[in-house]
Amino acid sequence: MKIDHALLTTLRKYLDEMMYSLMDFRLSFHLQTSSLGFPTIQSLRPAVQQLDPPHSVLFRLFRIGESVDDASVKSALPANVFEALVELELLISGKTSEWRTPNLLIVPTEGLYLLVGIPPIYSTSTRLCHTGIEVSSSIMARALPVSCSGLRVLDIGCGSGIQGLLCARRGANSVVGLELNKEAVLIARANAILNGLDGKVGFRQSDKLAALDESERFDFVLCNTPSAPMISGEPSSLEEIGNAVLFDLLEKLPAYLQPRASGLLAAWRSFGFQSRTYQLEAIASQLAKEGFSTTAYVDQAPNTIESILRVLQTEMERRRRMPRADTEAIMRRVREQLQQPEKPIDGAYNQLIFIERGQNEAPGELRIYPLLAARHGHTPQAKQSLASETTNRFWIPSPLAGVSTIQPRIQ
Repeated sequence: MKIDHALLTTLRKYLDEMMYSLMDFRLSFHLQTSSLGFPTIQSLRPAVQQLDPPHSVLFRLFRIGESVDDASVKSALPANVFEALVELELLISGKTSEWRTPNLLIVPTEGLYLLVGIPPIYSTSTRLCHTGIEVSSSIMARALPVSCSGLRVLDIGCGSGIQGLLCARRGANSVVGLELNKEAVLIARANAILNGLDGKVGFRQSDKLAALDESERFDFVLCNTPSAPMISGEPSSLEEIGNAVLFDLLEKLPAYLQPRASGLLAAWRSFGFQSRTYQLEAIASQLAKEGFSTTAYVDQAPNTIESILRVLQTEMERRRRMPRADTEAIMRRVREQLQQPEKPIDGAYNQLIFIERGQNEAPGELRIYPLLAARHGHTPQAKQSLASETTNRFWIPSPLAGVSTIQPRIQ
């Protein structure tokens, strides 16, 4: 796709005129939701067919990702909107006089219009999705501060840009988003213009923090790590299994944060016992060296350990294209780490981690709020099998959840 301020503004005005967000919300009453947080395509298609022709075409193109015949598209869309979409390359023509998007949808969420990739579970998906939005994005969005007034925000691994755009909408002075994938950066920039926030938000292609200038400092940091488990190589400890992205940032990140900075980090599917993960304790210990206190909201992940390990091996083989012999050697080492008797495991946990520097009377403190605690009984034997539940669970803090306070050890 292309970036053009005037054309994207034309698109935004049309979406507003068509009350795209309202219509999407109304449709949701009749839809089933998939494990990714998207409506299932099986329930979405018949619902969209009930809409009037202009809305039906719009939703077939940008909410389902279907191909639509030329006559229907040109009849439904105003000429200036159709021309804008073609020039932006958000509508591409096939060989059969049909139009479709370049594997992109427009998803209304949290008061934004977001261009995102078609999820792989949709039959309309034609290639790898680099800008997905799923349950983890919604969870992170709900955890953001209500007001970001006056803050300079850093968003690491920004993807579609949703978190940074929300901070800008909530009053941040400026937002810098960092993203490794070149296509995702382009789409995030388009999303900034589409939502009228490009004056406050800038997105840079960056391998972790590489695109930052040494003099840049931020008041608030965001990092929503990939929801799929990732490791950078053969793990030497249990703490390294599950989220290599966050660990790689911890040493250098504090240098870019103000003396009284705070932030929100997400770590998904980390292994632990009784709402405490070994990875979380390592993260808190590392941040404590820089004067950060850590508060974690922890929920047991609804996945079996074996299912997580399968995803981990698939990620290494497919995305990183590692030889099978290498992945099998790494997986053997992973399993060895998971079987340490001195480090019991009762499952994997999702964690929202709030950090703050210089604003707490007990710097270095780690506070843990378990959500829906004791759901699986928390026994070491449970490491062999966990009940697999729906992954579309939102994080709802329980008023009865216990709080544990730990002082991380600084080596």
